[in-house]
Amino acid sequence: MIATGAPASRAPAGWRPAAPSILRLWWIEFRRSPMPLILPLIAVLFWFDSYRPSASQAPLYPLVTFWNMGQGHTIIDFAPFVAGMAAWTGARDGRRGTGDLVAATARPRWVAQLATWAATTTWALAAYLVFVGVMFAAYAHRGVQGEPPWWWVAVGVTGVATFTAAGFALGVLIPNRFVAPIAAFAAFLAMALSSKIGFSDGSGWALILPTDSTGNFQQDSGIFYRYLPDLPIARMMFLAGITVAVLGLAGLPPAAGGRRLRMAAVGVTAAGLAATGAAVGLATTARLTPHGIDIPALHDAASDRLIAYTPVCAGSGIRVCLNPAYKSYLTDTTAALTAVARDVAGLPGAPVRAVQSPAAYSTGGQSGQPMTISGQPPVLSVPLGAYWFLPGNSGFNPPVPVQMYDQSIWLVFLQAFVGAGTGPGTPPEQAVRAALLQSMGVPFAAQNGLLADTYLTQALSAPASTPVYAAAKRLAALPDAARHAWLATHLVALRAGRLTLAQVP
Repeated sequence: MIATGAPASRAPAGWRPAAPSILRLWWIEFRRSPMPLILPLIAVLFWFDSYRPSASQAPLYPLVTFWNMGQGHTIIDFAPFVAGMAAWTGARDGRRGTGDLVAATARPRWVAQLATWAATTTWALAAYLVFVGVMFAAYAHRGVQGEPPWWWVAVGVTGVATFTAAGFALGVLIPNRFVAPIAAFAAFLAMALSSKIGFSDGSGWALILPTDSTGNFQQDSGIFYRYLPDLPIARMMFLAGITVAVLGLAGLPPAAGGRRLRMAAVGVTAAGLAATGAAVGLATTARLTPHGIDIPALHDAASDRLIAYTPVCAGSGIRVCLNPAYKSYLTDTTAALTAVARDVAGLPGAPVRAVQSPAAYSTGGQSGQPMTISGQPPVLSVPLGAYWFLPGNSGFNPPVPVQMYDQSIWLVFLQAFVGAGTGPGTPPEQAVRAALLQSMGVPFAAQNGLLADTYLTQALSAPASTPVYAAAKRLAALPDAARHAWLATHLVALRAGRLTLAQVP
């Protein structure tokens, strides 16, 4: 007998093995990605460039994050490395000569490349979020006050994705061993140009550059008012548009897929360019407001509402109340204001209370915004966040001594008291201010330097040999009671601009 074997199973005609899902393809690329190799180097640079400079700043979120978030150094630290590594990954098939082999796979080549880019980008974004998260945890442990700039974290996430996309697309289009350093250098050059333009141009299209900090990241955001989302949204549109456009470019070569797929890549590229152009157009409509950059098409009036808070207060001669985020400055501020308020006590317009007011955004940053006196009884409004000379604040300079803080507060107080406002004031107002500073212990010879140090450059007066200082010396030489009596009689006329230097005794 001849045994008859079972018939062999045959695959249906036209059958092909099931293509792996995009998720499975992503997981394979995620596990084999070379991106983790570069992350320790980025971590060292991130600590040195983004975190370390912020550790010397006063414990307020707008100050500690101005360098790394406002000026975009977290993106600068990532951009060259992730762009170079993504370019190396994108050039893999062309560099190894396996392009024809992978072109015969079940999935279109462009689709597989997008999965590879997604895996590479996942590593970069995960590292960015971990590094920023650890940095913010260190800030919280230190007791940094205010709200973290979450919108700017989102801008950083988008920026990192953009540089991985640009590097990857460059690797796909120029698949050789030199493309990685070329991509890294191009990313570094792009960030350097962004910083250069950002420091010199605070309006128009330049506002959407990821390192432009002019007029859009200043103190008291996240403390008195929230960070306006207008500009971050425009920046994310700009960066996301570039991301989509360059990924679309990677789908244009014939090896990327069939004709229909390449036409889809053309549409993706066009959509990305349209989003980028729209972001540029939105940026040209931006305007600077006291709370930050306002883009009318993106602005929500609810974002302008002040953050509610219960003030912390101290002092008896003059009651001083500050935002609780500035609680660490309450003792020094109360002492400084009490001293100068005691010197003018009983005079017309002398304030009996001081309250902190929010610092207004300006193109020049912390530009020495004036104190104001208003109401009945008079109340002093103190934009403490506008002053760089907070006690102990150092930044990239030696820490500010308490004595300098006291003298700076006296100067800005007296600028408001004599009625000079934001300008230099009339010569008699300058003379009275100088005489009162002299009585507080600030010599005439040191006053011009103090004016410059407090950023009140608009109030700079002439050297001490001028008629202004001659009148100030006469007034300062009077006994305290005589000077006080003269001021009580002539302050109203002084503030109204009706006095001359000859009338100063």
